[in-house]
Amino acid sequence: MKQTDVKSLINYIALKILGGSDYVLNALEEYLVKGEGPASVAYKYNISKHQLRGYAQRIIEKSGSEGKAKKIVPILKDISVNIKPIVKRSDDGMNKCSICSMTMSREDTEEHVRKYHKEALTVAIKEMQTRLDQIKQELQKAKEEKTVIFTSAS
Repeated sequence: MKQTDVKSLINYIALKILGGSDYVLNALEEYLVKGEGPASVAYKYNISKHQLRGYAQRIIEKSGSEGKAKKIVPILKDISVNIKPIVKRSDDGMNKCSICSMTMSREDTEEHVRKYHKEALTVAIKEMQTRLDQIKQELQKAKEEKTVIFTSAS
């Protein structure tokens, strides 16, 4: 079984969110975790079912398996809750960067973030990694407490 590429997952999701695709984790949760149909989820988020399946495939590949992906999506959602898009869709259908006010097409948003706002991407990635480390520590502490309680009862 393939190892989970946590760094790659965090980078991918941070870039998606900053680039204005902040719906991705909600859509993936509904599709992968809750098992809703791709057509209904895609319609809800105004994307094609092919895009949705592409997002899912990338998360599955980076996770190592579909089972891991189903477990990881809610965690990614949790650790990215404070990350907000810097590129937003404007009324004229174009996308506008809230940092430099540049307008661009939907296809160019992630490249824009990667090229011109690498520091914002780095901050988002570090924030997500810090939150993940906190969750790991909380889980480890809970596991140790459970072990202590279990052993002391015997």
